[in-house]
Amino acid sequence: MLTNDRDIANAFNDYFASVSVCSNNHSPQVPSYSPVSLLTSIDISELDILAAIGKLKSNLSAGPDGLPPLLFKRVKLSIALPLTLAFRQLLLVSYVPEDWKSAIVTPVHKKGDSTSLRNYRPISITCVACKLLERVIVRKIYQHLTDNNILRSGQHGFVRGLSTMYY
Repeated sequence: MLTNDRDIANAFNDYFASVSVCSNNHSPQVPSYSPVSLLTSIDISELDILAAIGKLKSNLSAGPDGLPPLLFKRVKLSIALPLTLAFRQLLLVSYVPEDWKSAIVTPVHKKGDSTSLRNYRPISITCVACKLLERVIVRKIYQHLTDNNILRSGQHGFVRGLSTMYY
């Protein structure tokens, strides 16, 4: 039984680290195919940013930068253009700010005995600006894949409206 906050945090850290999988830094072999169209660049517009901000959940916590989603929602019309310009520049120079590479990891109880570390899963709270850029990029990639009929019919993971779970 742990009562000290530091001991509890260290116990979660040790447990989550023990069940995670480290990268071997090798990408899987991809079967050869003849691409219909390559996605060579991603164009970001203010409308893309506004759409991404519109999908933010207002009640979520701020990330390591301390900026909560609600702030972005309330000032979206004022920050859409600056964010668009910043995101374009970051993509142009292939740079990710250091703050965006860190997260606040929080244990969330799944079910069962709340005193067992096994009944928790880690969630990573990242910077909202990074989430916005990720959301825009994912949408652009998905749009490219669907527009060019690149996704195979058997692809279910990470595809809207499809599931990898059996019911």
